[in-house]
Amino acid sequence: MEKTSCLVSIVSAFAEEGVRYEGTFEASSDRIRVSWTQPEEEKGQGGSRFLLSYRVNEKVLVMSRRGSADSDMTFQEGEKTEGVVRTSHGDFDLEMETFAISFFPEERDEEVEIEGRIYLVKTAELSYDLCFPQQDPMRNHMIFKVHLAKSENYV
Repeated sequence: MEKTSCLVSIVSAFAEEGVRYEGTFEASSDRIRVSWTQPEEEKGQGGSRFLLSYRVNEKVLVMSRRGSADSDMTFQEGEKTEGVVRTSHGDFDLEMETFAISFFPEERDEEVEIEGRIYLVKTAELSYDLCFPQQDPMRNHMIFKVHLAKSENYV
């Protein structure tokens, strides 16, 4: 798989779109990977590295974060799966119930102009309940947009 530079933006129940992060996009017939770094919420703590890895044939999405908190979550449509969040305060087990995964279908591709440059925007969506022990589930719907520069041509 060849890595391609991209911009990544995310909308979820916990984060609003508006910020784009530099990242990489890789795709082959059996796997799609997107990675990016976001600044930590606490200033001066560096950044958190995120990785989405989608196994096309199995329709399984793994989301990992490495930074002030580490997490590994696996999603499979129609299934309950387990994950863990590791912090300086300890590890927290969690469960995800995945309702839908739509991982960069070509029919959702669109072109946009950002700062005079044309980008192909690929969109992925993930809907799930996040369940911590002894707590009510938290519904989340995430939209990931990957902006790939179409060419070196500017508008």
